[in-house]
Formats: sequence, structure tokens, C-alpha cells
Amino acid sequence: MEKTIRLLAAVLGVQLLLALGLSFTGPHLSAPAAQTPLLGFDAGKVDHLTIEGPQAAKVVLTRSDGGWRLPDAADFPADRDKIEQLLKRLAELRGGTPVATTPGAQQRFRVSDTDFERRITLSAGDQTLGTLYLGTAPNLRQINARAANSEAILAVELGAHEFPVKIDAWIDRTVLRVPREEITAIDVAGLQLARVPAATPTTGADVKADPGHAAGDANADAATGTAPQTHWQATGLAAGESLDSAAADSLAAKLADISISALLGTEEKIEYGLRKPVLRLQVTRKGGAPVEYRLGKALQKDEYTLKLSNRPEYFRLPSYSADQLLKASARQALVPVATPGSTPEQPKPAAAKK
Repeated sequence: MEKTIRLLAAVLGVQLLLALGLSFTGPHLSAPAAQTPLLGFDAGKVDHLTIEGPQAAKVVLTRSDGGWRLPDAADFPADRDKIEQLLKRLAELRGGTPVATTPGAQQRFRVSDTDFERRITLSAGDQTLGTLYLGTAPNLRQINARAANSEAILAVELGAHEFPVKIDAWIDRTVLRVPREEITAIDVAGLQLARVPAATPTTGADVKADPGHAAGDANADAATGTAPQTHWQATGLAAGESLDSAAADSLAAKLADISISALLGTEEKIEYGLRKPVLRLQVTRKGGAPVEYRLGKALQKDEYTLKLSNRPEYFRLPSYSADQLLKASARQALVPVATPGSTPEQPKPAAAKK
């Protein structure tokens, strides 16, 4: 028994010596401590972001006057929130145990200087603050990455799809939005719609609406004593027609919340369908001049192009948004046809006695 114990102790000693030797002679697979930033840059100082991909694909983003721009698209506004959230994530990336460290592995994992899925360069003026290579993905939630100043290849929680190399992926899709309460007039479908404040209600008083006003809302406010609400009135109504104020407000809401899906440049093309637009209207903001909106539909595709008179660009509008806008701006939506029984029948005058 004692002999067996001595033998086992000798084997353990040999294993410890081998382990110690490997720690000095084997490949160095250590990495910065987990709390050490992988890139080590100040996100607030970045004013130039370059994203490159395969086949020379490239997007450049620059910061100026507190916002982000796309210099290759005539300085069109970029999505500031999206960019700053990604910069924060990059700044918070931490090191861990590397999956490889050799130059040959850089090619295999596609994080070399010449072969990569993404190369992200962060700059402040002429100074490069950090460069990150993204390569192959070991799983859906991670990607192999390497900082330019390191040979260590790490699996980090990022995705190449989060750094697209197409301009449309970075545009500010809300650039045409306006505060809803600032829309004061809309000219559409032969109607001139105007936002007006309701008369200040007096509890129990009988509030009368002018022709074309949505009297229901005003009377309801008067009966309950609630604060006055804005509503819409219209000119251009035919005899017997009345404006649906809620429908007019719904149209204003859709115009206020327009989101574009693509930037089409500043040159009009026949396929945009704007020579015979499917919708033409004017919007007036408080203190501003009327702006014409033209919506065109492609002949062979379910694609819509929007052009505003106060901007040089042409915009792609999502089909579902265009369809909603078309429905909301139709005259029959704004001036619904009265159905039988919807209006109380007026009593007939009594016959004159002979």
C-alpha cells in the first residue's frame, strides 16, 4: 500500500512539472482581464465612424452640431440614437479568454487586415481612437472579433448585421416628422381643412358650431365642463355635407408621424410615378408656408415615392404607410356619406286648414 502511494505521488509530481513547463513553452492564450475594455475609447469623443465590409462596401458617418450625418449622401441626417447606442456597446466591450492568437488564425476567423466581415474605425478628427475587426460567428449571439492593436481573437456579443454597410440602414427615418399640434391646415380632395380651438365651454350652456364644424365634441365639452379641445372645420363642402373632425385629426396624425424607408437621391425618375401622383395635398404648419406633398406609385411594383416641395430629396415610403395615408386623405373618409336613419327625420309641416 505504501509503495502504491509513493508511485501515485511521483506521477502527480511529473504532471505538475509538465503543466508548469507548458505554461512557459505553450502558446500564450491569456487576454486582458474581463474588466479591461477591448478598445479603450471615449464614445463621447468619436466624431467619425467608418464601417467597411466585403467587396469594398463602406459607410461613413460624421458628427457635427450635435447630430450625425451621412457625408456620402449630401450630409443627410443619420439615426443619432442608433449610432450612439452602438458606440456605447463598443466602448463597453470587455476582453476574455481568446479563441486564438496566431496570424494564421486571423485569416481563418476572418479578422485580418485584408479579410474581414466588418472593419469598424472610430476617429476623433485625424486621430484614430480604435479599430475593430468582426469575422466569423460561432453562434447566433456572438461573433469573433479582434482589436487592431492586438493579436487576440475573442468571441464577443455583437453581430455583423448591427453594422450594415448600406446608407439606407443609417438614415434618420423620422426626418419628415412634425409636431402634430403644429399642423394648422391641410388642403386635400377639394377641401380646405383648418384646425381651430373649440369655444371655451360654459357648464350647462348650449354651444353652437359653425357650418362644417364638428359640433359634437364642442357640445360634449360644454355639457361636462371639460377643457376646450381643438377640432377641425372645412370649406369646400357641398350642400348637405359635413366634416368628420376625428377623421381630419387622424389624417393630421399620419402626416405628422411619417417614417421613410429609403433615400432615393435628388433626381426624379419616371418610375416614381410622380408625374401623375396618386395623392397631392398641402400641409401648413404654425407660422410657416404651405408645403406640397406628392405621392407617386410605381407602375409595375408596390412601391411609393414621396416628394415634399421644401426638400430636394425623393423618399421611399413603406407600402403600408402609403396605403394608410391614401385612405385617410380620401374625401369619403373625411366627408362620410350619410346612411339612411343616421339623421333624424324632420317633421313634415302641418297641412294648412281650408
